[in-house]
Amino acid sequence: MRKLTKQQVQPIIDRIADRLRGWKADLLTKAGRKILVQFVLTSMLVYLAMVMDLPPWALKAIDKIRRGFLWRGRRDAKGGHCLLAWPKVTRPPELGGLGISQLQQLGWALRMRWLWLQKTEPDRPWAAFQIQVHPAIKAFFRVTIVSEVGNGKNTIFWTDRWLNGQSLDQLVPTLFGSVNNKARKRTVYEALTEMKWVQDIRGATTVPVLIEFFKLWDLLSDLTLQPEVDDAHIWQFSSSGVYSAKSAYEGFFIGAVQFGPWERIWKSWAPGKCKFFMWLVAHNRCWTADRLAKRGLPHPERCPLCDQAEETIEHLLISCVFSRQVWYNILHKVGLQDLSPQPDDNSFDAWWARTNSGVDDQTKKGLNSIIILGAWSIWNHRNRCVFDGIQPSLNSVLVSVKDEFLLWSLAGARGISNLLALEPANV
Repeated sequence: MRKLTKQQVQPIIDRIADRLRGWKADLLTKAGRKILVQFVLTSMLVYLAMVMDLPPWALKAIDKIRRGFLWRGRRDAKGGHCLLAWPKVTRPPELGGLGISQLQQLGWALRMRWLWLQKTEPDRPWAAFQIQVHPAIKAFFRVTIVSEVGNGKNTIFWTDRWLNGQSLDQLVPTLFGSVNNKARKRTVYEALTEMKWVQDIRGATTVPVLIEFFKLWDLLSDLTLQPEVDDAHIWQFSSSGVYSAKSAYEGFFIGAVQFGPWERIWKSWAPGKCKFFMWLVAHNRCWTADRLAKRGLPHPERCPLCDQAEETIEHLLISCVFSRQVWYNILHKVGLQDLSPQPDDNSFDAWWARTNSGVDDQTKKGLNSIIILGAWSIWNHRNRCVFDGIQPSLNSVLVSVKDEFLLWSLAGARGISNLLALEPANV
């Protein structure tokens, strides 16, 4: 298969970029842009990615468009506009990202479908064709499939995982090295017919080769093929044992470090823009004075709310005396004032995790929404102090929070409604 030329691929990139023209990006929050990036710009590539391997330069160009629209609402965005590195943004939410698909891994997961169909439905007309897939896809596919041998006609003797859940190249690697490339493609049925697997062994019969030969002989001694039963293949990344692109894509992230607060952020009821803000807080990517100072940008010398310390996101949300008053009053309204931040609390994430561990599941739903609302309200009030020149006002924040309590309850935040002990009809 010939590689696609730039003239053939460029129209695909232009078509994606053209979608940005009709969107009022300046009226969208970053959370709204994230949805458009994933479910429009990314989905435009799904059918193409199933049949072709886009070159790296094309994937980079498409990522530039997606990144620019997410952070700036434009086709291009400079480094300063991007608050988090794109490889981190394109990780699943539970791993600290926004769940925007990584294009290369998405394409690999989609094209793995053809290997699965070739394995499970060999009677399809195209099954005999030489399907062009990336070596990484083949290697990944091999380790995700366990085969149960029936007649042995659709299981590769040496490389498929069919004997005690392992492949023979793993069980007897030295013996496998003595088998020629052509013989390595034999099916179980072909290899066991007239013991052809023995005839396929070439080269010097060293002691390690003999040891593994007798080991394999013993393993195969009790094996009997069932001529009327087709081979079965089990996809290990799904409970049903059947391939899906979703499970294949998730498989590429197995073993990655979990992102602690992801469930508290993304599983709680709150507007998307508030969750996006909390995600930035968790990654320490808010434009507080400490980050502005590192880049030589204008910044307030002290916290705009308490005027007592340098402003960091941890100070602003958990250590600031003004913010602690906000938290106490908010939590007192729902009878959870004992969970308010204490003087020795200096990590917002640690405090939030501790509050979750001290309440039941029903209370936790409303509490997480309230904490998101509280953090969002403090941040908005801070911005008004910095950009509009107003004076910090505890009463102003509490009035705003009270109004948002009612609006969020009406919009569907049942956890907040339960904590407020309000029936929806009485809100």
